[in-house]
Amino acid sequence: MEMQDVAAKKKQCEKEKAAKEPMLEVKGQGNPYTLAGGPSSAEEAEPDDYTGLKKPSEDIYSNISEPAKQPVKEGQSARRPYRVACLILTVLCFVLLLVIVVLLVKMKAGSPACPVNPVSSVPSACNVEQCRPFTPQQRNQCYCCHQCPPGWVRLDQSCFFLSTFTLSWDESQKNCSVGGGFLAVVNSQRVQTFLTLNGNRMKYWIGLRSSGAKWTWVDNTTLQQSYWGARQTSGDCGILSSNDHAENNWMKSPCSSYTYYICQVRL
Repeated sequence: MEMQDVAAKKKQCEKEKAAKEPMLEVKGQGNPYTLAGGPSSAEEAEPDDYTGLKKPSEDIYSNISEPAKQPVKEGQSARRPYRVACLILTVLCFVLLLVIVVLLVKMKAGSPACPVNPVSSVPSACNVEQCRPFTPQQRNQCYCCHQCPPGWVRLDQSCFFLSTFTLSWDESQKNCSVGGGFLAVVNSQRVQTFLTLNGNRMKYWIGLRSSGAKWTWVDNTTLQQSYWGARQTSGDCGILSSNDHAENNWMKSPCSSYTYYICQVRL
């Protein structure tokens, strides 16, 4: 019995002791520990909670705003090399375009256009004279350079023009040279027959002239084969009479006389 009385008294003392000690109580997040039952517990909780909430919010906004500035700076610095590269490429493109335009202008001015399609008709502007600035390779590739101008007749690699008006020998030669040709040189039976057949029974100056007892052609070659007619005439320049046979239809005449003429241009 005494043991039970001692234990009961001990428990009673512990209860009284526990009642006298203040209890700790959790109050929010600002100041988590406050004295329960204290007279100023409610009043002290408010400022602690306010300050506790204020500081984290400032930290949150500062943490959010500070990293946001860094990408903007990196983006601005990253754009600068691209802008410089774009500017350089623009300048290079402009220079290349200028070079291409200059080359096209030079090519257009240096070489006249000519058709290369043999099926197409040859325009009147296309003639042998325009092909003279071309190189031999360009002439071979250009269809235009192998065609006689309108009104001319072709035999082998030469074009011939039989005039429709009369001039003196010197005037005729000058008129032929303006077109890039010369008075006709008859250096074969083939050429002699061709000009006779196309002469429409007219008399024409040819590129034959006498210097004393020697007859020479306008290309400075000496007369080898002649086709003089039976009629004896006098003069220092030669005429082809297409009204006679091709074997003997040449005649002599003063160079100042007026008659038709035959121009020749070699392709």
